This record gives sequence, structure tokens and C-alpha cells, in this order.
Amino acid sequence: MKGHYLSFNELREERYSHVTGHNVAQVTLCSFVFAGSSLLEHAMAYPYSELIQQLQQHFGISPAEPPDTPSAIQQYRNHLSALNGFLAVCGKTVEGNVGAELGSHFDTRLREYVETAQLAPRTKRDRITQLKAIQRIYQKRTARTSAPRTTRSTSLSIALREAIALTGHAPKTLAREIGISPATVRRWLNGAGINRRGVPSLHRLEKALGLARDTLVSLAEREAELADGIGADLQALSKGHLPVVVPSFRRRLADREPHGLTLAESDLNDDFLREWHDLFQYKTGGTLNIQRTMKGTWRLIPANTATRTTHLARRRNMVCPSAEMFMDRLRTFFGVLFRLPAREGGFHWSEPPSQTLAWLAHPDALTLYLDWLTDRSDGIRHSGQRVFSQFVASLLRPETGYLWQQAARFREQLPREMRPADDDAWRAMCERSHTYLRQFIRGAKGVSRAPDEPIANLLALPNPLKPVLNAIELIDATAAACPPGSISEARHKRNALLLAMLLSNPLRRRSIASLTWEPNGHGSLRGSAASGWRIVLAPHQLKNGDSNRGRNYDVKVADWLNSRLSEYLEEYRDTLLNGGRSRYLFIGDETEKLWEGLGTTVRNITRRYIPGSPGFGPHALRHLVATDWLRRFPGDFLTVAELLNDRLETVLASYAHLKRDDSFSRYEAHIATMI
Repeated sequence: MKGHYLSFNELREERYSHVTGHNVAQVTLCSFVFAGSSLLEHAMAYPYSELIQQLQQHFGISPAEPPDTPSAIQQYRNHLSALNGFLAVCGKTVEGNVGAELGSHFDTRLREYVETAQLAPRTKRDRITQLKAIQRIYQKRTARTSAPRTTRSTSLSIALREAIALTGHAPKTLAREIGISPATVRRWLNGAGINRRGVPSLHRLEKALGLARDTLVSLAEREAELADGIGADLQALSKGHLPVVVPSFRRRLADREPHGLTLAESDLNDDFLREWHDLFQYKTGGTLNIQRTMKGTWRLIPANTATRTTHLARRRNMVCPSAEMFMDRLRTFFGVLFRLPAREGGFHWSEPPSQTLAWLAHPDALTLYLDWLTDRSDGIRHSGQRVFSQFVASLLRPETGYLWQQAARFREQLPREMRPADDDAWRAMCERSHTYLRQFIRGAKGVSRAPDEPIANLLALPNPLKPVLNAIELIDATAAACPPGSISEARHKRNALLLAMLLSNPLRRRSIASLTWEPNGHGSLRGSAASGWRIVLAPHQLKNGDSNRGRNYDVKVADWLNSRLSEYLEEYRDTLLNGGRSRYLFIGDETEKLWEGLGTTVRNITRRYIPGSPGFGPHALRHLVATDWLRRFPGDFLTVAELLNDRLETVLASYAHLKRDDSFSRYEAHIATMI
């Protein structure tokens, strides 16, 4: 029996050296960083080394005593061989941590392994049995430790992980060498805080790691301050003591009676749909025999970078957001025109009028609709009316307007009593309506939905971004209380990452939702935790398209997101996919499609985790970032234009009030010098 005994290390070196050799990425500073893993992974959760020790115990193998039966070593080897092959398919090694591949994704990963393994059918059946046995061992272990977790990744834990990784020693070994309890180090690595009695131990650890004195202690003190703040915020949120000021436009929408006038797409008849088809072709580059200005086109973008779009704004695999927006306005325009009762200011129809684009040229129809919109917004002429007016005005422009040029086609579509007498009268009516719309556009300077209302409570703070950062920590704490490997945990970690990325790179909702990631590096998110991450977007993924600010977006993601982003990609994204596949970085409810509910999710988590907030979306967060920067660095509009990926003139127009505030502040300071 003794002659057959091999130690655990001997087993690893004798039989599996070829497997380890292929999986190890040679790293100068860290001897145990492997392909498919990250520094963050090595000090978290449940490492495979501990699972392998459990497997040894299962077969009665220990360093001190030989196994009970001669076959135990071979059985152990067979199970370990199955595990190595299985992890190779998962892109991991036994030097990493156990993840979803032995949890929620086990069946999917097992099927992939069996399908790709070049093994005999009987060997495949044996491997399935062996891997299921390993999974049962893991499940027994997690059943003992599945109580809700209260620890989280912190600045201290991340710094400690990275510093220990650079030494090339295991945390347990290092702790014993400097006289600290390994259990204490493990708690710190898992995000636990320290008390006063732990400060001397942390100082010894700093010295052993070659760190300046108080490097880790200062991180721990800041974490303690943050934890106190988070605890107070959670308590206030749970008790509802923090008042929430609902933005005025939300109150107005809540109080407003639904009008029910908008025509459904199914209500649109064939004659109008033919008109719409020709207009769509004309505006998206079709070759009709009528003039068009250089800027008189609508942009088409790939359907996989946009949310659900009506088929009326689609051309094969391309969609047109402008067409969809205009169609929505048209359906309401027709609804008001045809259905608004005469007692409420509508037209009195003796017979049903025709559905036709010709109504857009009639000044009475335009006046009725724009007055109705203004009344419903409490007399405010805002951007909604302005955008519709701009759309229609482009169709009526003399010489190049789509409707202006087609008098013979559209004049006859109007009722006899409202029809221009001839083609010249039609063009004169178009010009009259065009003049009316241009005047309306100049007066539509009101704001119905002030972007600063939902974030007013944050803008009143000395540091408006701090509550957003605290919210990210709160979401992490909520995730830590979820069962390990669960969908709920993964959703919270996704939400925390989303909020963090909107701070790092304040993109618009469609741009952030259309981010893709692929293991081969061809997605719009590229890089790694070691080299850093970048977001690379083509013009079609940006609102400004091919305009002056529509150049490719190639921007770094903040370094403080490296470990969080890597953790999400390595673990939580797969959990959300639940065996499915997707190119998108952020996974929503429909895993293979672009996440339609991203904006709603941002509003929900900001309402829940930011004390006193009514909730706000990505657009308001962009406004928060820009306003905070300009208050700290008055006049630095160029930086804001870069942060928001906007034209400088757009930023100057949007934040002119801050420029004025800065001017008056400097003038006030000037007067103060003479008092």
C-alpha cells in the first residue's frame, strides 16, 4: 500500500503538468494569474483548490495517510482529469474560483463539454458521472455556507487582493508568515471592515507587502465612514423619512386625463400607407424625381442598435428613429384632426376626411393641432411642438419641400371646401403654413420637462455625484445579501455596473444599451482588467451620426471600474444569460435582444437607492455630470462637450445659464473688493 501512495502535489505534477502548462499565462509580477481569470477572482468566493481538497477527502486521500483502497488514487485522478477538461471548455482552470459553471449554468456547460470533447461514448458517460459527482460535492459545501452574505468588495479588499497577488504567495501563507490570523485576512479580503484592535495587524501587513505606512489603514477608515453613511441612508430609505419632491412634469402627466385620440397603426388605411412609403423612400435617400436639400434626409441605423421600431420605419435590417418619431406625431395629429369634438375646438366633419399627408400643408389643421398641444402642456411651447414643426416645415419649404413640389398629387386629397383652387394656390398655402411654422418654432423656447428637476436634490449638494457613488455601494450591499450564483445577485451587480459606467462614460441611453462585448475583442467594449477597458462606438451608435461630432467614439473606461467590469463579464453576465447567447454587454429580460428597459431600470434604482430622489434616467445623469463639472470648473465647456460627446455649440446653448451665473459671480467678487 505504501508503495502506491502519492501526495496531492505529486499527483498534480505527475499527471497534469501538461494541462497546467497550456493554461498558465506567464506573468512576471504574479506567478498565479491564469488565462481567463482576474486578480479579483483569486481572493473571492470558493477556489477550486478547496474543492479539490474536498474531492481528495471524498476518496479518502490525505497527505498524512495512504488511501483506504488502491483504486482511490486512480478514481481521484479520473475525476480531476474530467474537471480539467470541463474547465478548459469554460475558459477557466483549477487555479481559479468556482463560478456559475458548477451552479446555474452547469447543465449548459456540461452539454458544451460533452459535445466538443473528442472522447469515446463510454468515456463521455463516465465524464458526465464524474462531473456530476464533483458538482454534488460543491453543492454540499454551498449548502452549509448559503446564508445571506453581508460582505462586499471594497477599496480595502481590492487593494489588498492586488497587493497580495504581486507577492506570489497565497493569502493564508502570507498571514502565517507575519503572525496574523489567516481567518482575519480572509475576512478583510471578502470586504469586512476592521476595528481598532486590527490596526496593528494591518500595519504589519503593509510592511510585509512593501506598502507605505497607513496605506491600508486609511482605506479601511474611509470604508468605515462610507459604511456609516450607507447604514444611515438604508435606514432612512426603509423608514421613508427622506421627502421626495416629484418633478412638476410628472405631476402634470399624472393629473392629465388620457385623450385617447391617437390613431393606432392598424387604423391607417392603404392610401395613406402608400403616401408614407414614398415619403420614407424620399427622406432616406430614395431617387424620386423631386428636389431635396443636402440636409433633408433621415438617417438609417442598424436595427440591432435600436429599441423596438415600427415596421413603418424599417428597411430590411435598418431602422430610422426619425421616421418612427414623425410617425408617432402623425398618428396623434390625425387623431386630433379627425376625432377632437367640435365643442372642444375640433372641426365639424359632415363625412369622414381622408387620411393624407396633404393635411400637413393646411394652416388651419396645423393651428388646431399645435394649439391643442400647447393647451395640454399648460400653455408651454416646448421642444415636442418644435420638433414636429421642424419636421413639417421641411416638407413645405419653397422649391425643395416634398409637399410644395407635388401640388398635383396632394391638392386633390383635401375636402372640396378646404382645397386650394389650383397648383399655384397650393404652393401659396404651403408657403403660408411654412411661415406660420417658422414663427412658431422661434417662439417654442419653453421647457416642459426641465432636465434638472429630477436631480434638483443632488444639485443642491456640495458634491452632487457622491449620492450616485453611494448608491452603487448600496446596490453592491443588496447583491451581497442575495443567494450566491442567483439571478437576483447578478441583476444587482449588473445595475451597479450600469450606474458606474454612466458616471465614467455618460453616454445616451441607446448608445449604452447597444454596447457589445465578445471574447475575441471585436465588440464595442474592448480590453481587459490588466490593460484597461475602452468603449469604441461607430457613428451609427451615436445620436449625432455623421455630423461634426459624429466621429468614432474611442474612449477609455475609468480605471476604478476595471475589477467591477471584469467581475461582471466573468461571472454575472453568464448568470443573466442563463445558457443563452448575446453580443450585448448589458443583459436584460430578453437576453438575445437589446435591453429595452435600461432607462426604466436606471430610474428605478436611482429612486430606490438615492435618498430623496424621485428617480432619473441616463439623460438626467448626463446633465448631472455636466453641471457638476461646470460648477467646479466654470467656463470649461470643451471638456463637457468631450464628456457628453456633443458639439461645443450644443453644450454652450444648453448650459448658458451656468455661464451667466459664473459671470455674475465674478462681477460680485469684483464689487466685494471695493466695499
